[in-house]
Amino acid sequence: MVHESATARSVVVEGAARAPRARRRDANLGRILEAATRLVADEGLDALSMTRLAEAVDYTPGALYRYVDSKDALLSLLVQRILDDLRAELTTAGAALPAWSPLERIAAMIRAYRGFLAREPHRFGVLAIALATPRVLLATPTHAAPATAAVVATLQPLAEALIAAAVNGQLEPGDPVERTLALFALLHGLAQLPKLAHHLPGAFDVERLVRAGTRALLIGWGGPPATVDAALGHAPHPSRARPAATTGARPKATSARRSS
Repeated sequence: MVHESATARSVVVEGAARAPRARRRDANLGRILEAATRLVADEGLDALSMTRLAEAVDYTPGALYRYVDSKDALLSLLVQRILDDLRAELTTAGAALPAWSPLERIAAMIRAYRGFLAREPHRFGVLAIALATPRVLLATPTHAAPATAAVVATLQPLAEALIAAAVNGQLEPGDPVERTLALFALLHGLAQLPKLAHHLPGAFDVERLVRAGTRALLIGWGGPPATVDAALGHAPHPSRARPAATTGARPKATSARRSS
């Protein structure tokens, strides 16, 4: 027993000694990723090299390799960190609304996505460049698999809300993967328009286009216009009270759509 207690104390002391080093490493890695983000957003992916990045963070290239062992590893980690933060915001936005109101959860996640882009333009720039580049950026599974998993995880809260909307009758049944990707493509594509608006002031109202595009998709997937408009904030919600339990019969979204 004495031996076990001494071992336990040794583990605690060793863990406490490692903690400051781990925090310093995390802080340094965060600084490296922030510098890489700005470099890619400002100058493009081709500007990102271990030498340029080492100069930006005042490291030697050898010191930088202690944190990331290649450009591919750096880019994969960069995308993962950005998507992890975006997923956390989408999850929080959706969780703030009741589970029985999936269309409102979808609308909240869309607002959260737009808010993230507005607050983090450099980080969004990295995602935009990475998705728009036609060549394969991460050729090896070691680096591609974690980044791909991060994309799937980020879109998962939106997919779950779309599935819930079909289950409770707010949308017609449909392929949730197809719907999730269509909605993401709409949001991500429209996020590029401010670049054009910079040269054509007043030509684009991106927020209006986001609302119109989202509305068209949701109604096209069977959402009653009045319910969709209420969820998107076009009109007061018909009822904030939780709907009464049903016998399992699914409301006919199509009849509501035709009567509108």
